[in-house]
Amino acid sequence: MAGQPEQQGGSKVKGKGKLSGKMIGSAVLLLPAIAVLMPSCILLGIGMAPSIVAYIVDRTSEKYLSITVGLLNVCGTLPALVRLWSQGQTYSSAFRIAADPFTLVIAYGAAAVGWMIYLALPLILAHYYAATSESRLRTLRGRQDGLIEAWGDEIAGESPADADRAES
Repeated sequence: MAGQPEQQGGSKVKGKGKLSGKMIGSAVLLLPAIAVLMPSCILLGIGMAPSIVAYIVDRTSEKYLSITVGLLNVCGTLPALVRLWSQGQTYSSAFRIAADPFTLVIAYGAAAVGWMIYLALPLILAHYYAATSESRLRTLRGRQDGLIEAWGDEIAGESPADADRAES
């Protein structure tokens, strides 16, 4: 038809709302694991709430905020998960551990450290790169001055008359 782009090679256009075979296969494999590990999933869901919020808030394609907060949040949630596994995978243990304020302080505190790293690191790197650039510039200017002393003002692209005008 006129005005419609032709599909190359007869391939079908894949819709965004359709489930792929990989997603269905993953769901089939994960559902039994989730059913068996439900107390762990409950504990992880409560402990990893800051990571979920970071993922929702992070609009970049790289997801650096999600990665930073998520990794530290996992580190903070892991001791509670190990405690659950050592006490037995029961719902009562999962809810008791999740309701412990110390558990939440560790898990959410680790996520807060992730947020602080994400917010502070660009400033730290900016200062580092500014200091390195200034140091490199000083080194290059020193080398340039040495060349000017050895070869004269012409090496810098200035005539002696230009140098005299710049000094006055």
